[in-house]
Amino acid sequence: MGRVRVIVALSLLSACKDPTRVERAEALGPDTGPYEEGPNHRAGFPCTWCHSAGSTAESHFDIAGTVFARASTRQALPDVRVRLFDQDGDEVSVRTNVAGNFFLREGELAPVDFPIWIQLEYQGEVTAMQTPIFRERSCAGCHRTPPSPQSPGHIYVWEAE
Repeated sequence: MGRVRVIVALSLLSACKDPTRVERAEALGPDTGPYEEGPNHRAGFPCTWCHSAGSTAESHFDIAGTVFARASTRQALPDVRVRLFDQDGDEVSVRTNVAGNFFLREGELAPVDFPIWIQLEYQGEVTAMQTPIFRERSCAGCHRTPPSPQSPGHIYVWEAE
């Protein structure tokens, strides 16, 4: 009987929502993009604000973001190889989908540890982020559009046409 209580308690705990996380996710407003809910939706939004334990989405991500073609456009760039690596040389990589989105589900970032460096590879072009990521797991948490003193702007492969 004790084991059943533990299982029930654990399932209730895992279903708990964090009001602060839920409020932050709901503040993003409705999805105005062309895709239904799924891996292609909300390009350029801070993915883990919804996709983290205690928030609104069922699936949880270790890290996620969107890659655009250029700094000046919101044209998604599919099939970009996103390499994530740490100071010990441990690495994982993932490719962007049709909406330019990429994500590593909970547990898929291992064995990479923070701080993390990012490199984008697309058709022979290589673009590297100049600073490491120390804790933010949503790329759009820092890379917001438009660029400002608080943000370098969205993630892109090419500066200009």
